[in-house]
Amino acid sequence: MMWKFFVMAALCSAITLAGENPYIEPKTPEKMPFSATLTPGGAVDITLDGQRYVVKADFSLRPGWAKFTEDKAEGFTAMTCTGKELTAEGSGFKLVRRIEMTDEAITVTDRITNTSSENLPLMYRQYVTIDAIKEYRLCGYRIYSSHGAGNDSINSTTIVMPEEGGSLGMLALNDVFRVHFKAFARRKSYGIGDDELVVKPGVTQEMSFALFPSRASDYYSQINAMRRYLGVNYEIPCGFTYMAPNPKGVKSLHPDYDQLGKDSTVEEIRDRLNYKSVDYVCDLAVPLLGEPHQGSAWLELCNPQLHREFHKKIREARPTVKIFHFFHCFIEFKDRLGKGFENDKCLLPNGNQADYRNPNVPLYLPIEGGKWAECKEKTLDKLKNDFGVDGIFWDEFPYSAARYHYGAPWDGVSADIDPRTHEIQRLKSSVPLITLPWRKRMVEWIADNKLMLIVNGGGAYTRTMMEFFKKNKFIAFRETGAISNLYVTHLSTPIGLADHITERNEKDCYHNIVKHLDYGCVYFYYHEQVAPFTHETITKHMFPITPIELHEGYIIGKERILTNRPGIYGFGDASEAELYFYNADGYEVERKAKAIKKDGKLYYEIALGEMESCAIVRK
Repeated sequence: MMWKFFVMAALCSAITLAGENPYIEPKTPEKMPFSATLTPGGAVDITLDGQRYVVKADFSLRPGWAKFTEDKAEGFTAMTCTGKELTAEGSGFKLVRRIEMTDEAITVTDRITNTSSENLPLMYRQYVTIDAIKEYRLCGYRIYSSHGAGNDSINSTTIVMPEEGGSLGMLALNDVFRVHFKAFARRKSYGIGDDELVVKPGVTQEMSFALFPSRASDYYSQINAMRRYLGVNYEIPCGFTYMAPNPKGVKSLHPDYDQLGKDSTVEEIRDRLNYKSVDYVCDLAVPLLGEPHQGSAWLELCNPQLHREFHKKIREARPTVKIFHFFHCFIEFKDRLGKGFENDKCLLPNGNQADYRNPNVPLYLPIEGGKWAECKEKTLDKLKNDFGVDGIFWDEFPYSAARYHYGAPWDGVSADIDPRTHEIQRLKSSVPLITLPWRKRMVEWIADNKLMLIVNGGGAYTRTMMEFFKKNKFIAFRETGAISNLYVTHLSTPIGLADHITERNEKDCYHNIVKHLDYGCVYFYYHEQVAPFTHETITKHMFPITPIELHEGYIIGKERILTNRPGIYGFGDASEAELYFYNADGYEVERKAKAIKKDGKLYYEIALGEMESCAIVRK
């Protein structure tokens, strides 16, 4: 039996709480009273409450470096500075820098023009030097050594917390900076950079980043400010799972349950979907019936009728469901390789074709005008017209097993650069960049056809695509073979996919849901190998959620707060809530909670033990 426990504020007067539980509610964003200007040496000088940060810059020369420092620019032949804008000339390039301030951030834009007659390699770095720090993070990960590096293109951040208090966050913004992104720490300097940038002759490359000085001295305060700046706090409507029309007898990891499939009854499907509490279902290919997972052969060998019949059962079982289908734009299968794709191969530095860690699974690039791109467009068209899906699930959205392509065509901005001589070793192309025009056109096609989109990879990856995701409320998640992968999602939709490697039973499944809250993230189910086979769990009360703040142990949304930590929780106003408690085995349990009125606001005292959780749902 399931219980709902309703706590009414009208029944409770203000109570003085014993214990050390903190009051937790969404913070009202405040305008940071910082000042920012460009120094005589071109660095960005920031002050906040007596705290000062001087963000310096390095630009590679051949050999050596040009530098923006506090006192003077080094390695430049000329520079003029007016406080918010400067112009500088270096060896083979001209740079115009501007800074703009918003409530919580300083945006820095550098426009770099190659004034030479040859490709200009330009390693680009921004950093702050702090003698004593409490903590620092690269791409979300806390680093405990004095030196570190990271290269995530979604959580493209370095965040440093000085020993004396406060913090400074650094966030790469533009497409090229993000795909080349490198976070670093060394010699008490903490920064962000691009060690792979090339500017073509006569071309101006814009590089932009944002700086977040803060009174707070913790990672999640910085992340929440960045999320507000990027505008990525939009609704995640419902839960998700995979399901395929497999033949009968395909076993799950639970000995008493088969995976659902084409022979499953409507009642069996209904129970499984209801126990998972999901309304987004992703259909998968059925290799057991001769259908390839993906690739060019899928177009000829797929069975739309089989899938439509399966979709009919799913929709009858749970009428609120939206059906997605799996899609991948990079993988082919050598034994079923189509013709005409010779010019679309993704190449390694040695000229060999890149593969999916298996030579029988080669990788191709969907580039505008290419045959492989045409093949993938036909796949999407077939999913819409013959399968009648409600949306597309796009696996490995920005790239697959290879991030760079070493062949024609060139993306015009990427190269391997010798770290000592600063010369170009070889040109290369970022897969997310060179495929961006085609992928963006396909995403626009998806939106224009009123289809939904969910992607795997953690986020949109580039600023260009992120803006389109925001406009259309498209969703991204990250796989969690390592649960720390959830850091990647912190500047996107904060969703993790279930861990198909370690989840082996219902309890494992629930415990992983609880661990997602350690990162301020919500949870999507994987396929049918592991599921709640006998009961609903906290995912019943997880959606819809529009994130306001992420924290270690809980996530605050407009509609609900999800937590695995004891505390005194409220929505920052007098809103009443319904409370749903789950024990360490993942079952809903009846539990009493105190309601507290304080300063015209309503809070609930939540007591939780290890691996317990609570959904606080605004009425």
